[in-house]
This record gives sequence, structure tokens and C-alpha cells, in this order.
Amino acid sequence: MKKLTLTFLLITVSFLSLSKAQVGGNQIYRDRNNNDYSTPRNLEFINTNTYFATDSTLIITVKVLMNKTADQYKLTLGLNEEAATPKIAIENINRRISGFMKRISSMGIKDNDIFVDFISQTKIYDYNVNKDSQTAIQKMDGFETKKNIIITVNKHSMIEKLISEASDFQIYDVIKVDYISSDINKIQEELLKEAYSVFDKKKENYFKLFKKEIIGNPTASSGFTYVFPKSQYQNYTAFESANVMYGYDSKYVRKEERKSKTFYYDGTDYTGFDKVINNSDPEVGIQYIMNLNVKYDLKKNKGN
Repeated sequence: MKKLTLTFLLITVSFLSLSKAQVGGNQIYRDRNNNDYSTPRNLEFINTNTYFATDSTLIITVKVLMNKTADQYKLTLGLNEEAATPKIAIENINRRISGFMKRISSMGIKDNDIFVDFISQTKIYDYNVNKDSQTAIQKMDGFETKKNIIITVNKHSMIEKLISEASDFQIYDVIKVDYISSDINKIQEELLKEAYSVFDKKKENYFKLFKKEIIGNPTASSGFTYVFPKSQYQNYTAFESANVMYGYDSKYVRKEERKSKTFYYDGTDYTGFDKVINNSDPEVGIQYIMNLNVKYDLKKNKGN
């Protein structure tokens, strides 16, 4: 009877895996030889083993993942200014920044939500080329000042609006967008409760099936981590092309067209998780992961 029950469980798991079909799309062009094994998608505790048992020990593993939108977003924009002197470069770049800050203040962005970071001031060099003597003599050709503008907003929709307004002031460099969570401790407590809820059901099912007797008190350990979107983007270049012989042994010179590269968000794989919260929300956010392990000492069966 026990063998029949285990066979049924295996068949059920196999059916559930097969029923979750997926359309590949152009992402199949991604080079899978370049996987980054440092990313959270490959954390050791993300596996499909939920029970590990011997005749005297039982370990129950629970894995829960939560997708949650950020509470705030920090946008970093970069700009530079070239001029004949450092003073003129600074004055010009500050004029652009002041104009931009005045513009976005009408959008509800407050002064304490903005920080201007002075990055660098460097000399610029060029060459004087003399065709008669065929010489190129290097000369100093001015100064360049670089600054970053860091802006914190509460809504994701504000990011694109800020980028659009920045372009009116020749601010084109979108350096990065940071996703901020204001209450990680609260999320950790919530996920731990979810993990214990799943654990109680697993424990009940196991002992109902195998009729084991527990010795002493169990020991437990948990792990909590979170994954930001910046480490979860993949890219590919999708195209099909004919082959043309070229090089030393061919009369042809091959000229390539520029192929567009696609970037897309590819969050942590749900495989092996007992519960995924907000898995249907399409908005890119922060992924929180809780891992719970509970170990029991069991009384050995008679005859063992």
C-alpha cells in the first residue's frame, strides 16, 4: 500500500510539471552558456526536495517567494558640461540643473527628494595636426565637469516623466534606477508566518502517512534574502543569417548590419517553491525569499 501511495505522488508531481507549458518566444536565442551563477536564481536552497528522512531523522523544507512592488524608486541621471575654463563649465552645468529642478518642482518633486552629486572636473585634450610635417601635437582644449542628479519618487510612473523632462536640459544619461523597500523586517515576519503555515500542512501529511513517533523537540533554521531587479535582466539578439565566405581566401568583404539587442526582466525561477505570493502581478519589483528547515528526531521502528 505504501509503494502504491508513493507511486501516485510521483505521477501527480509529474503531471503538474507537464501541465505548466510555456511559450518560448525570442528569448530562446539567449546564450545559455553565459549563465551568471552568482545570481539569486541559483541559490542552493532553491530545489525540489521538501522531505529528507531516515529511520531516525526527518527534515522538512519549506520555500516561499513573494513578489512585491517597491515602496520608492531612486533615479540617477548623469550630465556633463565642457567649457574653456572650470568656472564657465560649472556655471553652465548648474544653470541646466537649476532649470531642471524648477521644472520638476511643478510635478510635486520636493528639494529634499533631490541630491546633486559632483562627480569630476577634468582637462580635455585635443591635437593640432600639421599636414605638411605630418605631425600631431597634443594640446589642452578646455575642461569638463560631470555631475549626477539623484531623485527619489514614490511612483514608478514618475520615472519616465522625469527622464522626458530632463531631455529638455540636455540630460540624457539614465545611469540607474534603484528599487527601495521601506519595511524589510515586516516582510520577513510575514514570509516566516507563510512558511510556518505551509510547514504545518507538510508535517501533518507526513506523520499521517508514515505514523512515526517524535523524540524530544525539533530544531529549526531559516534563511531570508531579497533580490533586486538589477541582477535579474537577461538579453539576447534574435536573427537568422546566411553564411558568406570571406577572409584571406575569398574575394568578398563581409559587412554586417547592426542587430538590435533585446533586454528583458527574468525573475527568480519558481521551480521548487512551495508558495509564490503575487505571482500574477506583471509589475517588476523586489523578490523576497524565505527558506525554513525543521529537523525531527524519530523513534526507530521495531526490528531496525
